[in-house]
Amino acid sequence: MTKLFVVDLDGCITIPFVTPHWPSISWIRELNQLSQSNPDIPQLSICSGRPFPYAEAVAQWLDVRQPIVFESGGGIYYPQKQQLEFSPDYYQHEQEVAEVRSWVKHLIREDFSEVMLEFSKQTDAGVIHSDVNVILRVFDKARSYVEENFPNFEVHHTEVSVNIILKSCNKAGGLRNLSRVTGIPLEEMAYIGDSGGDVPALEITGRAFAPANAVDAVKSLKNVTVTKGKTSLGVLEAYQTLAGS
Repeated sequence: MTKLFVVDLDGCITIPFVTPHWPSISWIRELNQLSQSNPDIPQLSICSGRPFPYAEAVAQWLDVRQPIVFESGGGIYYPQKQQLEFSPDYYQHEQEVAEVRSWVKHLIREDFSEVMLEFSKQTDAGVIHSDVNVILRVFDKARSYVEENFPNFEVHHTEVSVNIILKSCNKAGGLRNLSRVTGIPLEEMAYIGDSGGDVPALEITGRAFAPANAVDAVKSLKNVTVTKGKTSLGVLEAYQTLAGS
């Protein structure tokens, strides 16, 4: 039985730079609210590469009460207690994170002045831009540099972002920490994600879903159920499946 449904944000709940589909967001929130009194409906959580303020705001939309993961696996936020907890691995590599962030700032100044630094991040480094071609150029340069100079880090991208994260703080690490603090085993969790950075998480949960807009690397995973709907409509479809409705 699935006890916790963990959702990615960009590409699933939200579409970057586009107004959310509020009707499906409302239906997802209503299912989550029903889960508080109906144990057959899994409660909702979040695991996102986005920084804390973004993830916390969406948690408010959805009335999430379980802990949520932000910056892939860099931190956990407890909505009921309004408390933050950063990964111990971040503190062990804090100086390296600072060096990576410094290099990303230099990269923006010298080569990619059009991209925006995700300045509120603490445990990793990320940039965003609405043009996927710009993102892919940043990704190629970042991946080459990080592989050569920062072996403890890995680089992921979506259509609108590039994230340089600690390998131990990827989304699989985030879900393991979420399992630790909630007491819910990974096999009793479901996860939905759409991009390459979601693959580690999709591979370790009991149920795995992808919206119709997911990249091929996600949709081709053997354990993944691909929804008919895109983004938040796909999330709603997966949630209804888990709820048995």
